[in-house]
Amino acid sequence: MKLDRLYQSNALDMLRGLPDQSVDLFFTDPPYSSGGLHASTRAQTPGQKYIGADVKTVYPEFSHDNKDQRSWTYWCMSWLSEAFRAAKDGGHLVCFIDWRQLPSLTDAVQGAGFIWRSVAVWDKTAGGARPRLGGFSQQAEFMVWATKGAVRTDHKVHLPGVFAERLSRPKSHMTQKPAGLAREVVRLVPAGSVVCDPFAGSGTFLAAAKEHGHRWVGCEIEAAYHASASVRLR
Repeated sequence: MKLDRLYQSNALDMLRGLPDQSVDLFFTDPPYSSGGLHASTRAQTPGQKYIGADVKTVYPEFSHDNKDQRSWTYWCMSWLSEAFRAAKDGGHLVCFIDWRQLPSLTDAVQGAGFIWRSVAVWDKTAGGARPRLGGFSQQAEFMVWATKGAVRTDHKVHLPGVFAERLSRPKSHMTQKPAGLAREVVRLVPAGSVVCDPFAGSGTFLAAAKEHGHRWVGCEIEAAYHASASVRLR
């Protein structure tokens, strides 16, 4: 599989094509299959679940977001196991998730063989949060950090545990993450490392890797997002 390419394919198929011990950092944001505690809510489209009624921008939909928690955990085990095989010894995994699926993801990460190290926080800031009557606002998403074996000590880097960054509008993807945050995370590995994102979306993480001097590879299954991310990465 060639590096510095964004493939249009299923993530599991792309990951199976990666050589053993070839990736330094898996940095990704998979479909959460969240947004509701009941089957009727989970069965809605991502746009219905994640985009407020007052938002005028229409985003292309994406698939693989209607699993219940048990099947979602099994699916994560499938792609994470391939990621573990393809990760170098000492390689990193940084995977975004929300509060509902956080316990399932940390189970799947460890089940696949990674060592769970910690959870970092994306603070969307008060202006970017969803208020909740009678309780706490939904102001944060999370990054599960894990490694394949011991943490490397030859690359000196210190990252914060909380990243406060408000996402600018309009977005390129309905679940887009901040570019500034991505630029910080790719510092986990030294320049020239290989960074992989099997759920590339609008290409934010791969663009940050390219900007930092890394080699990169990823895939996006949805044609509309693959097209826009390809333009961005060129």
